[in-house]
Amino acid sequence: MKDGSTSGTQRSPAHEEYKEQAREVSHQHGLDEVDEGKKTYDVAVYDQTNTELTIKLQESDRLNIVLMNSIDQVIDDVTNDNSEIGISFGSDFTTQLKNNLSGEVTIYSKNLDNFSQAQGIVSDVIDDYDDQIRNERLNDLNVDENFINPITVLDEDLTTNEEFAGSIIGGILAFLFIVYIMSGSMYPAIDLGAGEKERGTMETLISTNISSVDIIIGKMFSVTSSAVLTAIFSLLGFAVPLIVIFLFYGESIPENAFEIISAIVNPVAIIAMFGLLIPLSIFMGAFMLAISIYSKNPKEASLLLGNAVIIFFIPAYVPLINPGIELDLVGSLIPCYSFALHTNALIAGNTDWFLYGATLISNIIYCSIAIYVTYIMFDDEKIIFRN
Repeated sequence: MKDGSTSGTQRSPAHEEYKEQAREVSHQHGLDEVDEGKKTYDVAVYDQTNTELTIKLQESDRLNIVLMNSIDQVIDDVTNDNSEIGISFGSDFTTQLKNNLSGEVTIYSKNLDNFSQAQGIVSDVIDDYDDQIRNERLNDLNVDENFINPITVLDEDLTTNEEFAGSIIGGILAFLFIVYIMSGSMYPAIDLGAGEKERGTMETLISTNISSVDIIIGKMFSVTSSAVLTAIFSLLGFAVPLIVIFLFYGESIPENAFEIISAIVNPVAIIAMFGLLIPLSIFMGAFMLAISIYSKNPKEASLLLGNAVIIFFIPAYVPLINPGIELDLVGSLIPCYSFALHTNALIAGNTDWFLYGATLISNIIYCSIAIYVTYIMFDDEKIIFRN
């Protein structure tokens, strides 16, 4: 353990002596100095029989082998962080190998270091040595490797580039579009609802001869226009650069990348995504305007809307972390979730147009409900004058 005392982290004289011996052994094997850009790792080793595997570890330019006199020294060295990892060989390691049996190697490390490069390097050396011994045994027995490996499993990935683009890139795009729409409509909604309450202009607006329907239509138009424009420009900002690459630099990019870009800039996919974005933008804008009108002031509106965005983010995030999920009829009725999966399907080229129609109709219904709820809130004086 590392603490304020020096006894836990200070290297003992014996450790430094063994470390110097390791350097001499490394130079005897013709090793050059390690490049300054590469980090070397101290490895404590207890080896009674001076096995060939220890020599191979010493030949690695990334490992500084420190020989120890006992297993306890190895454990203490790793525990006190004097060495990154420790290794001990069984007393009969060499004998076991000579008798065509299995020798035992123990690696000591700290479980907190899950990404230890030192352990990875040591494991690679041990695996290479293991393969060497196995091949020597097979040659001595005049046995082909296929004899002990009767089954060879070959993996062939039949996923098309379009399906890859849809499952990975489609989920990311859908999530980003929803984020853009939320950010584009949230602040206008706060200002036109709770913001006017705080400034005292809401009462003035109501006292005019303008009907509540006209006022709410104007506010809805402002908020939803901001949301729709944000959706349009976010879609264009993504599609236009890809179209330029597709048209003018298509011959200079790899074939796989070209097919992925072709799937993304597919006109049918772009138009269909845009068709879903419009009602979804209106629904989200009306939803946030209703919350803003209900709020007493912009601070309360920001707090409520900050929690409400989870309703939209979580459904859009599910397909992002689970690219293999498939859309069904129930899922097609869930806003944002259905949009994300339809984006995947549109780019992959396997859209179920019946489910697409169900999503489009349900989003239009959600828009109508949200607009009606916003109108009811605006027409209720108890909510308008809530303070």
